[in-house]
Amino acid sequence: MNKPLVAVLAAAFSLCLARGADSLTMATEATFPPYEFLRGQEVVGIDVELSRAVAQKLGREFRVENMDFDSVIPAVVSGKAQLAASGITITEDRKKNVDFSIPYVKTGIVVVYRKANPYKGAAQLKGEKIGVQSGTTSENYVLEQLKQEPERFKTSAEACAAMLAGRCAFVIADVDPAKNCVKGNDDLALSDFISSEEYAIAVAKGQAELLAAVNEVIAAARADGRLAKWAADYKAESDKLKEGAPAVEKPAEKGAIAKFWDAVCDDFYLCFLKPSADGSVRGAYLVRGLGVTIEVAFSAIVLGLLVGFLVAVVRSSHDKYGYFPVLNALSKTYLTIVRGTPMVVQLLITYYIILRSVESKELIAILAFGINSGAYQAEILRAGITSIDPGQMEAGRALGLGYWQTMLRIILPQAVRNVLPALGNEFIVLMKDTSIVGYIALIDLAKGGDIIRSQTYSVYLPYLTVAAVYLVLVVTFTWLLGKLERYLRNTGADPVHNDS
Repeated sequence: MNKPLVAVLAAAFSLCLARGADSLTMATEATFPPYEFLRGQEVVGIDVELSRAVAQKLGREFRVENMDFDSVIPAVVSGKAQLAASGITITEDRKKNVDFSIPYVKTGIVVVYRKANPYKGAAQLKGEKIGVQSGTTSENYVLEQLKQEPERFKTSAEACAAMLAGRCAFVIADVDPAKNCVKGNDDLALSDFISSEEYAIAVAKGQAELLAAVNEVIAAARADGRLAKWAADYKAESDKLKEGAPAVEKPAEKGAIAKFWDAVCDDFYLCFLKPSADGSVRGAYLVRGLGVTIEVAFSAIVLGLLVGFLVAVVRSSHDKYGYFPVLNALSKTYLTIVRGTPMVVQLLITYYIILRSVESKELIAILAFGINSGAYQAEILRAGITSIDPGQMEAGRALGLGYWQTMLRIILPQAVRNVLPALGNEFIVLMKDTSIVGYIALIDLAKGGDIIRSQTYSVYLPYLTVAAVYLVLVVTFTWLLGKLERYLRNTGADPVHNDS
């Protein structure tokens, strides 16, 4: 291998390991206004201000990682973040894994219900389908107090949307996200508190100095009025997130279809074109997310091809000629592990364990998806290699070519041509599978739709738009693949289907 290239890669990896040593990272889910939400591309809110003040007190660079709520405490436990601040309630189970600061908010959970099915008391919840946000105290309430399994959703907004669609009877949520769900929706209402709780900031076990700094910041912010000011300011700002499009004067003679179309246009404006406080539009989340999806997907495809080629050659060479017994055993182990475990689990293991010190989430995603796809591509390519007549290898060796020269120049080109449709299908699957990178706080196309939904509480248009963009990507890729197949056939590269 090229020595300068190795040196550059080693330096880049060392830089990734070194980064973050002087930084303070806060793990959060930025869909919980006024505590944390997105202002354009920036995460803002009460928890962000508290955590930033801690970083300033310690003289460290401040960073925010936006991820799913049920990942914020694991991020602290694994060392990916130093603070978890996301409206986190102090519970005994959580105390076993992290240490909590002094509380800074007293709040509680409530029942969100449809006015057509009013909530009359806790006894009414028994035996009903109850929607909750996964990983929250609302989930614990259903499990421990009602002694039943809840309907789990990624956010309270998704749970409320499911209730409106008839998927569950009630939703239990923290009062602030519950208020955001009800705001502007005349069909929903809130109960009184059914349980009280307190929010605090979580740090890893044994971080006494950091915990002391967090406690000092909270106490000082409460005493000098900063906490109350942050609460008022961000409450006012977050209240504007769900503001609808300006009312449009509609002629009375418009029919149902015209009114429906006007509603869709207004919703489209609200979701994608309405400027936010910083002048940006929410559609930018999809544009940036699309860039991340394309970057991760196509980089992983290239890495998967490289891994797949190597494993396929090793496996087929051992099967035919008994070469590389040790490499073949390692390859079979790799195939068994990768194909026998879910992609999302592999991604989380890579992020939290294997590459826990690497800062670049894009790099982590590319490596995880590339290694996963390489296993499937390896078996596809091995099938292509074994389909080639053994005489091809013998002919190449008879012409004076070495084993690897014959494999690279004669066997593999024919094998790829034979399995191109199957490889194309694997590439399409990989492209769609990248929609789970939100688990490691990477904002891709699917996560961009999630953010728009969390800000507008409009479920259908953001998700339908994301689905449409993925469909366009797949159709475009399929068309390009078809062009490549026709090119190979028409240039005589395909000896079976050559019509010339």
